[in-house]
Amino acid sequence: MKKILAIVATLIISLSASADDERMIAYSNLPIQARSFVQKYFTVSDVARVERERDGLHYDYQVHLKNASEIEFDHHGNLQSIDCKRNAVPEGIVPTLIMSFVQTHYPNDVVVEYAINYRSLKAELSNGMELVFDHEGHFVRIDD
Repeated sequence: MKKILAIVATLIISLSASADDERMIAYSNLPIQARSFVQKYFTVSDVARVERERDGLHYDYQVHLKNASEIEFDHHGNLQSIDCKRNAVPEGIVPTLIMSFVQTHYPNDVVVEYAINYRSLKAELSNGMELVFDHEGHFVRIDD
């Protein structure tokens, strides 16, 4: 019975501690690399809010723009994803090889979301189709 109570207490403590793992922060508290990215493709005045969220031992960052776009960075400030909703991802963010593929095969669509994952790069098009590429930018498949 004592073991069960200890497990339940530990679970309650860990759940309440994780509730504090996400919080709003000042733009100036973003890693330098993330701030440089925002300033290169947007303006600081475009930023609506910045959130920091614990991811294991590190923090990830999410920048929300006034136009509803969202940008996610890892703890070093490296881009993880950008979601521009129905607008095109700014030129220069998506690798050239991927953009060439999209322009050749889907000339009437634009990339509205781009994500860098452990195993792949993903580009979602304005038609809702999600394309998967390897880290060199070569097309792999259409994701369901």
